Amino acid sequence: MTRLIAFDVDSTLLRVESLDSALEAALAMRDDKLAAKARLHEITRAGMSGSMALRDSLEARLELAALDRAGVDAVAEQLRQRLTPGMAPLIRKLRARGDVLHAVSGGFADLLEPVLGDLGFGQGDIHANRFIWNGDQVSGLDTDYPLSRNGGKAEILNTISGKADETIMVGDGMTDFEAYEAGAADRFIGFGLIAKREVVIAACEWSGASYVRTVDGLAKALGV
Repeated sequence: MTRLIAFDVDSTLLRVESLDSALEAALAMRDDKLAAKARLHEITRAGMSGSMALRDSLEARLELAALDRAGVDAVAEQLRQRLTPGMAPLIRKLRARGDVLHAVSGGFADLLEPVLGDLGFGQGDIHANRFIWNGDQVSGLDTDYPLSRNGGKAEILNTISGKADETIMVGDGMTDFEAYEAGAADRFIGFGLIAKREVVIAACEWSGASYVRTVDGLAKALGV
């Protein structure tokens, strides 16, 4: 049986939120950095819990600080050291088993491609949002790309699932659960080691989906 497993990236494969890491670095020199960071985390939580539209959350976060290419590249390099402990061995086991793996993220490709490359994900396996650049400055995001909006992960899964006998979505947020709820994934495994989101736990309970709090628990749920 061919399985396609789609992994969320932020707070799942990574132990941080990649966009927030870039924005926190950009906010570090501001006088109001503590208040700005608190607002950043509030917006992120709202987007991940489903109480704020994903695109609104992304745009609101990008408005908090100016990102430039040097800063994005520096954070992308730092993210290579921010893997969730135990994820790299799990990814290797799944590939050895013959599973087809994809990374499907509401984060941004410029930040995520280096660390995902370290995990063995090729260009065709990485699905993430795209910054719009004005010279060396980020001026926004590509709002035509499905992952910039709620329901986008279902669109991506429907595109990539192909001949897979089973499609599994793994992630911490409601945008991940949405893909399962829309029928684009046969199974959903909520992952709560890094970010415990009560709305996701509740969704798993009423839908019968799995919810795990450790990488070992995730491995068990995936049968490896």
